[in-house]
Amino acid sequence: MSRNMICPACKAADLDLCCYEAMMVVREDLALFTLRCPHCGAAVSDIRPIPQQLCDEVRFAAIEVGAGMGRD
Repeated sequence: MSRNMICPACKAADLDLCCYEAMMVVREDLALFTLRCPHCGAAVSDIRPIPQQLCDEVRFAAIEVGAGMGRD
């Protein structure tokens, strides 16, 4: 699974999801990511699978706010 996004403005293909500015978790394995392109400065958003490197961070945040993450 790729953790990179492509900037629609300048077509840079190395935008790292782990360098997000904002992440809104949609479900346990999917989130809306917003980040800034380091090449042209454009704000880029996309719904993408959560990279493995961020899974523990997402789980911990869910526990902290009492989110169920889709589980009973």
